[in-house]
Amino acid sequence: MLRRLTSTTLSADPQLAAVRAHCAEHGDALCNAAALIDGDAGKARVLRLMSELRNASRLDRTTRLRLVDLHRLLSLDPVIDALEPDLSTWVLLDPASPEVEQLCLVTDRLYDLLVEIGELDDTRDARALALQVNDAA
Repeated sequence: MLRRLTSTTLSADPQLAAVRAHCAEHGDALCNAAALIDGDAGKARVLRLMSELRNASRLDRTTRLRLVDLHRLLSLDPVIDALEPDLSTWVLLDPASPEVEQLCLVTDRLYDLLVEIGELDDTRDARALALQVNDAA
């Protein structure tokens, strides 16, 4: 369904590289999962996010929040705000169906990506603190 996620910008940002790699490998599954929950609007959300990643030079706060919002959608998070779909329109999902199993796998992979991004933040912050300590000495 989706072409390989190509980028129009080069980036040394390891977080952006991780997200691009994740979308290249799991983009179809993310689109299908979002479409299962929120129809065309969910699929469009994933496609918009992937399109933004192509032009990004780093993983900015907005894109991070969109990744978290996507995880909330796939997790069926019941928190509703102005940007969230109305739960009453969602299709009732059979917990024993293969689609739900696939949805859970995709959601778990996305969570793992979010954890990886956070760990890369921690690593970068630790290096920055070490540089500050060395400069102060």
